[in-house]
Parts: sequence; structure tokens; C-alpha cells
Amino acid sequence: MNTKSLIIIVPLVFIVLISGCLQEVTKEQSKEELGDEILNIGEAIPENWDHTIITQNLEDTSRPHGLWKPVAIVNFTNPKAEFEVAGGIYINPSFLLYFYDITEKQEIMEIIDKEKIYSWCVPVYFDETGKYIIVTSPCYIKSEKNYYFPLERELKEHFDKFKQSSSILSKENKYYKSSIWQSSEHGGYNSG
Repeated sequence: MNTKSLIIIVPLVFIVLISGCLQEVTKEQSKEELGDEILNIGEAIPENWDHTIITQNLEDTSRPHGLWKPVAIVNFTNPKAEFEVAGGIYINPSFLLYFYDITEKQEIMEIIDKEKIYSWCVPVYFDETGKYIIVTSPCYIKSEKNYYFPLERELKEHFDKFKQSSSILSKENKYYKSSIWQSSEHGGYNSG
């Protein structure tokens, strides 16, 4: 190998190594930015439920009607359970939560109120923390009550740990601690 080749190859290898290190730092920084309410969510879910934290390609993902790209989505699935949706077709229970910056709460609550007129993928308030407003939609809850309620209860208890003060949510707040299942104008949740 001649000297010219070494002069070109050595800096290129160095650049590749540096860019790899920078990507790892960026990934670690973004994980830290998410916060424990998302990063530690797996500790809160009932046995047999799995979760996946989605933070990439969010602009291409489906989301509740009227809302924009979230900070993160958490996909919950229960691969050990099945329920029949129709005509002998069985699926695993699943559930999606969309996390938005808490500074967007007012705008999101207005959208939730306006979107009630639609019959598909309407956004529904789930909970909030000091950092996030958390939204879902009936079209992203594929479960029967006996699978969904324990998951919802555990998640709400988990998010309670991240509320900054009791003044953020009060029992007078119509969205506080109500089950999505019970507050839905659409009846039961997507079993198909």
C-alpha cells in the first residue's frame, strides 16, 4: 500500500469511528431525555405483557386523529393471551400510548374535545406526568376488559409517581383516573 492510500484511508477510518461514537452519545442523550416514566414503564406492567418504546420514524406512524408526531409511543402486547374478535379469528391483546410534551396539554385537550365528533381513532386523554400528556385512542386498544383493566390500573399508578404536585390533577378534573373504557362514548373497545 502506498503513502497516498494511507493518507486517505486513515482519516476516513477515524471519521467513521468518531461518527459511530457520536451516534451512541446521541442515543444515550435521547434516552435520558425521555425520562423514567417512559424508560422504566416495563416495571409497571402486569405479568405476561411486553412493551416496546418507539422513538424513531414517528412521523410515519399512525396516531389518534388530529394529533401530530409524539415524543414517543409505547406499544404494549400480551403474547400469552388471545381473544376472539370475529368468526374464529383470535388476536393478542395490545394497546398503544402516545406521549406528548406537557407544554402541549392545552392544545391537545382542545383537539380531544373537537375530535369527539369522529367515530374512528379519536384521541382520548389517558394520564399525565410533570413531563408528558399521555393519549391513546379506542382504535389502538385491542383487548377485552379482563386484560385491559389490570394494565390500565398499573400504568396509572406508575404515572402517579411522576406527577409534580397534586395540583396538576385534582379529583375534580373530569379526566382524572377515569378508565378509558368507562369514559368512552363509543362503548366497548376495539375488539376487531
